[in-house]
Amino acid sequence: MLLNSSLRSSKVVRLAILAIVPVFLALAPAVCAGQSSSIITFDGPGAGTGLDQGTLAYGMNSKGTIVGTVISSNRKTYGFIRQTNGKITKLEYPGAQYTSVYGINDSGTIVGSYSGRHDQVFLRTADGKFTSFAPSGTQFLEGFPVIDNLGNVAGTILTTYDFFECYVRTSDGTITLFAGPLGFDCEVTGIVNGTVTGFYGAPTGYYAGYLRAPDGTFTVFLPNVQVAGVYLNKNGTAAGSFNLPGGSMDGFLRATDGVLDYFTVPGSVLLYVTGINDSGVVAGLWATDPDYNSGGHGFQRFADGTIDTFDAPGAGTGFFQGTFPSAINKAGAITGTVVDSNNVSHGFLLTQ
Repeated sequence: MLLNSSLRSSKVVRLAILAIVPVFLALAPAVCAGQSSSIITFDGPGAGTGLDQGTLAYGMNSKGTIVGTVISSNRKTYGFIRQTNGKITKLEYPGAQYTSVYGINDSGTIVGSYSGRHDQVFLRTADGKFTSFAPSGTQFLEGFPVIDNLGNVAGTILTTYDFFECYVRTSDGTITLFAGPLGFDCEVTGIVNGTVTGFYGAPTGYYAGYLRAPDGTFTVFLPNVQVAGVYLNKNGTAAGSFNLPGGSMDGFLRATDGVLDYFTVPGSVLLYVTGINDSGVVAGLWATDPDYNSGGHGFQRFADGTIDTFDAPGAGTGFFQGTFPSAINKAGAITGTVVDSNNVSHGFLLTQ
């Protein structure tokens, strides 16, 4: 079964090392807490205040518009849009029982999913027009669909043959299914200018990272460790997470020439990258134990290698509570979800 890499939904990624792999030395960067940034929290309209209810912030564009999903007190889900002035509006796909929103591009086009007779991916343009689709052979939608500034969408499905397969839908509506070279299972974590990023079950028996270019060619890397998430900026630098021997998870950077660099937060045993912006600033979350028994925390790694750790106001410190970043934009703003001590979720926004 495909390992779910989406901590944006506050699910722990548990990856096991299957055999002895080469030792990678993670660099120990300079770390500071709360480096010249401010954090606010917010709640979507109608957000529940009970256990496992509230506001989940998932996506943000370069303008700072944030989108995500609200879980109400009756556990119905619907989307929200938070404008840069703080105004938050509700978003529902017409006639849907449940709506979830995951991303927004710089044109204001939103990607999400909805449930009715069948699960569908949808797009909503800035002027409010909806389009929906599901790749052929879809049994279930897996993970989160993503969108780039060209209007291309990518995601993962469970097929009717019980295989996890990736897809890309170009802006003209053409849908292509794909899996990694000579591999099994496929997960999408990002898309930039038509290049899809993610990980798949490689012939080595591990989950390798990949870049799939618009012409369908693949670049595969780290085939002998367990990769969990790959993100790309427009300059071609990739960032993601992978498992080290002993069970810890650390971060990596891959330059356009293929050179890899590694990093971690001191004291972390689980570090998960959730984005990289065009300036090379990486955002993500980290924890001191693999099951989040003491909560999660945010980090931002700057281009000079220094790392700033942070916690959003009201973050709990218990099991699966804390700060869970999900997106970073070109200005270095970071959004995500903070889970308080009562296990209620709220959105947060960090600005520099």
